[in-house]
Amino acid sequence: MQILLNGLLQGILYGVMGFAFALVYRTTGVFHLALGGSIALAPFLMLSALRHGVPILLSVLFAVVVSALGGVVVVYSVHKVVWRNSAPPAVHLIASLGCYLIIVQLIAIYWGNETQVFRSGIDTIWSFNGLTLAKAQVLGPIATLLSAFGLFIWMSRSNRGVEMRAMSDNPILTALLGRNVNVLRNLAFALSGALAAVASLSQAWDTGFDPQVGLKTVLLATVAMIIGGDKFYLAPLIGGILLGVLRAEVSWYGSARWEEAATFTLLALFLFLRPQGLFSKRARIEDNS
Repeated sequence: MQILLNGLLQGILYGVMGFAFALVYRTTGVFHLALGGSIALAPFLMLSALRHGVPILLSVLFAVVVSALGGVVVVYSVHKVVWRNSAPPAVHLIASLGCYLIIVQLIAIYWGNETQVFRSGIDTIWSFNGLTLAKAQVLGPIATLLSAFGLFIWMSRSNRGVEMRAMSDNPILTALLGRNVNVLRNLAFALSGALAAVASLSQAWDTGFDPQVGLKTVLLATVAMIIGGDKFYLAPLIGGILLGVLRAEVSWYGSARWEEAATFTLLALFLFLRPQGLFSKRARIEDNS
């Protein structure tokens, strides 16, 4: 039960990052590897704010807002040019990877490559019926999950959120109906960066962080999206939970060295047996053309 709970809490973070990744992928079709840059950068921004005496909540807000603005900067500096030239999706992928590499190198130049931590000493430990959990291990995933559900409710109820969902289903029709596609793209990248930053800060507060954590995390988020499916925004959350539980079980009963092998074995099984993911919607025949 302890291992299951540990995997569940870690899987929530994977799933929320998968939600953040799917937000851009569904809305714009961009394979947003630069999101790994936001994941890596957010903890360093918060650490710098804390070192300058900024209160913790304002430090979190600062890191989240800068990560959101960073997503918009990526759109204007890279993807907007690619869209203007009607380049194929592979160009977006390569450009996004380039943005990630630039962000990571800037982090390493300014803050260094060493692993950093937010707190020193032993965290508060909660015990119940033989289960032992650290305070940061519990509160981080809960805060991240609430942020994800809040964003999902906003997308379901607000006019702008409905427009984003409509764009993910049919961007051409959305543009023909007079909706500003450029604004919706910017909003998707900004919200994705903000949500990923919340999940990244939660994970960093518990386990520490370094500049190289971003790409590994965004790859796990991608696996969570593929497992859950990209037709429903919260589906990656279920995929992330399954992934977290699997990695925790493999690490406990085998070795941490087998976590990556188990992860990509699960991915291969889904790609072969159920490529549409766990949650998929029936589509009209012409939608598959």
